[in-house]
This record gives sequence, C-alpha cells and structure tokens, in this order.
Amino acid sequence: MQAGSDAAPNITAENSRLSIQTDAPYAWVYSIYGLQEYGDVRLDAKFVNNALSPASAALICRYSETDGWLEYNVTSDGSYNLLYGKWLASGVADYLPIVDGVSNTVPQSGMELQIGLLCSGTTASLLINDTVIRNADVSRFELASGRVGLAASSYENTPVIVSYDWFKVSEP
Repeated sequence: MQAGSDAAPNITAENSRLSIQTDAPYAWVYSIYGLQEYGDVRLDAKFVNNALSPASAALICRYSETDGWLEYNVTSDGSYNLLYGKWLASGVADYLPIVDGVSNTVPQSGMELQIGLLCSGTTASLLINDTVIRNADVSRFELASGRVGLAASSYENTPVIVSYDWFKVSEP
C-alpha cells in the first residue's frame, strides 16, 4: 500500500534484507503481515535508512482496514512520533499525532538502528535499541487487536531507501 503518490515503490528482498524504495515525495509505503491478528504484541526491527535527507522507518501494530492502526515512526533527523492512522479512502490516510519527540540515540542516515513497539493493553511503548523512550496511553482509540507491519516514508526529498535487516513479532 502506498499513500502520497501513484508512483510504484520498489520493494526487494536481497541478502536477507527487505528494502523499500520510493522515488515519490511525501509517500508512505506499508508492508502489512496479513495472515494473523495480534492483541498484545511486541515488534522489533533492525534497519538502515539510506536516505541522505529526512526519511522515516516505522512499525505498525493493531492494524485494521476499518478501525485504523498505531504507527511508530523514527526519522533520520532524530525525531520520532506515534500516530493513530485511519484510511479515509483508498490510498488516503488521516493521521492523528499521539506523542512526538527527539532522541539523540538515532544515528545519521546509513547507520543501523534497532527500534521496537510494544502494544500492551491501553499502552504503547516506544523503544530505541531495546530501551523504552516513551509510553503513551492509547485507550481512546479502542484498538484491541489487529495485524502488524512495517513502513517507510519520504518527505520532500527523494529517493528514500529503507532496508530492514530483520523484523520480529513476539509476546510482551
């Protein structure tokens, strides 16, 4: 799925890495695991953001086509956010910011980073390198379960290439 442009993203799996490339500005490319739904879940991923300009890598929990999802984005400029996303129409999503901040532990583009998202009960915990950096109350969105996934997004500068080394789903 992609929002922001009609240009097709380039998604490849080489050398045990999933690479997502978009050449369109302001594009969000989602990869959702559709075979199972999870309630309380922990997601972890290791990735490299190969963009020379700000771009985001994300983890997604409790994804539902109709009810929305929680999305944890980490941007190459050190900022992060947790969003509630919901489809308004095919390819058109609305995002409500839940929390945002800046972390000095986010490396520059081209360096590996491990992020995690723990969705447990009415709390979402954001992790960088196995350390919780923020907890957020997500009770108002009433998302008890859903699918999981990952994403990459561009801003004004392209191309954006985010390469995921691994993605892990586990019980909290």
